Amino acid sequence: MKRRLNGVVAIVMIAVIAYLVFTMVRLSIIDAAKWQELASSQQLKSTTITASRGTIYDSNMQILAQSATVYTIAVDPVLLARNLEEEECELTLSQVVTELSQMLEMDYTAIETKCLKDNRYQELKKNVEKPQADIIKQYARDNKLSAIIATESSKRFYPENSLAASVIGHLHYDGYGIYGLEAYYDDYLSGTDGKTLIATDNRGNEIPYDYKQSYDAQPGDSLVLNIDITIQSALENALLDCVETHAPLGRATGIIMNPNTGAVYAMASTYGYDLNNPAEITNPITKAEIDAMPEGDDKTNAKSTAWATQWKNKAISEIYFPGSVFKVITASSALEEQTINIGQHFGCGMVYKVADTDFHCWATYDHYSQTLYDAMMNSCNPAFIRIGETLQPALFSKYYAAYGFTEKTGIDLPGEVSSLYVPEERMGPVELGSSSFGQTNKVTAIEMITAYAAVVNGGYLVTPQVVDKIIDSNGNVVKDIEPVIKRQVISEDTSAQMRDVLEYVVENAKGGNSYISGYRIGGKSGTSQKIDEDITGHTYVGSYCAFAPADDPQVILLIAVDDPQNGEFYGSQVAAPYATQVLEAILPYLGIYPEYTEEQLEEIAVSIKNTEFADVEDAKATLGALGLNVTVIGNGDSVVTQVPSSGQTKRGSTVILYTEANAVQETATVPSLAGLTLEEAEKRLAEVGLNLLPSGSAAYTDGATAGYDQSQAAGTVVLKGSVVSVTFYPKNVSSQ
Repeated sequence: MKRRLNGVVAIVMIAVIAYLVFTMVRLSIIDAAKWQELASSQQLKSTTITASRGTIYDSNMQILAQSATVYTIAVDPVLLARNLEEEECELTLSQVVTELSQMLEMDYTAIETKCLKDNRYQELKKNVEKPQADIIKQYARDNKLSAIIATESSKRFYPENSLAASVIGHLHYDGYGIYGLEAYYDDYLSGTDGKTLIATDNRGNEIPYDYKQSYDAQPGDSLVLNIDITIQSALENALLDCVETHAPLGRATGIIMNPNTGAVYAMASTYGYDLNNPAEITNPITKAEIDAMPEGDDKTNAKSTAWATQWKNKAISEIYFPGSVFKVITASSALEEQTINIGQHFGCGMVYKVADTDFHCWATYDHYSQTLYDAMMNSCNPAFIRIGETLQPALFSKYYAAYGFTEKTGIDLPGEVSSLYVPEERMGPVELGSSSFGQTNKVTAIEMITAYAAVVNGGYLVTPQVVDKIIDSNGNVVKDIEPVIKRQVISEDTSAQMRDVLEYVVENAKGGNSYISGYRIGGKSGTSQKIDEDITGHTYVGSYCAFAPADDPQVILLIAVDDPQNGEFYGSQVAAPYATQVLEAILPYLGIYPEYTEEQLEEIAVSIKNTEFADVEDAKATLGALGLNVTVIGNGDSVVTQVPSSGQTKRGSTVILYTEANAVQETATVPSLAGLTLEEAEKRLAEVGLNLLPSGSAAYTDGATAGYDQSQAAGTVVLKGSVVSVTFYPKNVSSQ
């Protein structure tokens, strides 16, 4: 009985299993098409809602990078075929392709090829502006062409084009940052995409009121930089002038920082590139060479190299021998350790022998015995080798590390590289000697300026920062980037001594430094030989680092020019003039105004030369050489009368030349200048055709105003072109 029961159970189980197998075969093979059709009769279509990328602002909230809504137009070829088969659709494929090619301004054949594919998605065109996309979407709706897809996305715009290009960086075509801040802060900027789920029928048409669920995109956060458009422009303009004059084969770079906080006001590399068109090669020489090449792998590789070069931020991604700019590190280290003192003298001798190596001074004459002040001004290599020897490898290496040269600065940009240096255990007398004047170890420009800042800011090594804060789409602060002080390297006293030394250099060697009348500026030039690339020693990097005001540094600037051509290569020749150009532009903008001594005011004023009876063109040349503007009245060939004809006036004043004997000389009424600033007084006088000669040591200080003691009283009628001398007094001080 039990055996019979087991047999029945076995038969039943076999029957059940056989039925299940048959059913599975029927569903998956025999009736597959039927069930696929049923499954596809109602399904969900998912559409991504692209998050709006955050904006990048300069320090004054001027837009540097911003995203705008654009559309990607695509087609579903399989669904398009179904759309065209619908009874209500009266269009042919040819008509649809024709319309699309016209609306998208694309080739007919290219669109037709994509519409005939046997897959479900073919992209037609990216970055279609909204007005154009709206026309295409309306066309699709009117003709019930659900196969035409318009997906919202965003396009990055850079209103300032190439400004700060290597700092800002650009995006990959898929929308994520690959260079600069766009890459470093991509997680903040990118936001989170949203999604829309919509029920569709078997032909891909949306089913009204059936199912629709949206998940909103979260916009990206925005960056507010320490970069200032005005300061950045001043730096880039100066670098462009430098490149046009000296044509450096290795490019040029510059950095402007607040030495106390590490805030980066400007950073640039030449040549830059257009952020809206990063594939355009901007170096004219490189572009011409590539354009002349035949098509092929060599041309493709040359383009890739050119792109990599112009996209790279030279200030942080390339290392160089700093040359004599590094002497501030050697000097400050020795002063701090008291292996030398500020009044000590150091010999030159033109040649200094260390072991079996002769080190030459750059000068072809002997500097003889010199103080630290003069050794720095003379940039005497033998003197600094002697100073380095007082430190020995142990102390030299200690301060080399303390100043940050053995680590990255930590600047908030991608691509910062490490320096190359001789470690203490491998530093012999020769290596110590050459290191002391900046010729053995290679550093980045950002490392050099950060260390230099520590020398003059009281001794504190700070972290350079490009971004000031991160804000959300409502303007709320997400993250405030506070200044970071890593450590104190030297004392306040040593730092003050170094400021004095470097100000002395500028004041007493004006020609090769950033001397600007009325300003207290400290600085040091550098010229290094690229001996690792050119054994002959005829390839150079010329650089210059300056700070102001010398007694209370608020801004520091470094310019480095890599492999300059056209005969000049010293830092004092190829970098210092452009540092001066930048400082002249930005110091007043930063609220740092000149304070002139009486002697300096005399330098500003020029003595007028009388050109009466001279040829008009000769007279114009003579007066122009004095920095004066000239207005000629009359058609004569020689000067009959000149106003003013003698005395002094401010450079930039206008002299009137009358060339006809019977000419009527124009007059003007002198206005009151009391209480006006220098700029206001100059403008007021210019409006009536008169010139200003300011006097008083406060004339060019912030807020100084004119007193009542002007050389011609208000209401006096004088000849146009006459000079009105006015004394200016500090804010809240009146003349007695």
